[in-house]
Amino acid sequence: MQYIRYTMRHSCELIVVEILPVIRKELALEMIKTHKVRKAAIARMFDVSGTAISQYVHGSRGNRNIVEESPQYGELMKEIKRSAKRLVEKKSGIVEELCLLCGFVKRSGMADFVYETNGERAPMSKCVECPRKNIEAPDDATVA
Repeated sequence: MQYIRYTMRHSCELIVVEILPVIRKELALEMIKTHKVRKAAIARMFDVSGTAISQYVHGSRGNRNIVEESPQYGELMKEIKRSAKRLVEKKSGIVEELCLLCGFVKRSGMADFVYETNGERAPMSKCVECPRKNIEAPDDATVA
């Protein structure tokens, strides 16, 4: 009997490994460049080290060409700009914003694009809903 071995990552693993670092990098850059937030403040907000933020800024962390080449990247950047503004204005927290952005990534088809480009077989549209259903979107959040 011959066994077929499928190499398929769980959808959450794909988001955590491929997409979340890009979102964090872009959020940090937006907060620094547009809102003039200091790296140390961003590190506290993200609950990561200052070194991690420096790595995002200098490009040694959070670089995933596959994400940046997706057709939905421009729309993701618009969502990131809105999220950064809410974070700076303290209208929302990092967990809420990351969950909103993750939802956008799944709904927009970006996750499917990344999944398929990585050679995975199952589409992200089969992904289960985030168990954090108690998170409410801020009034100005785009929720499709």
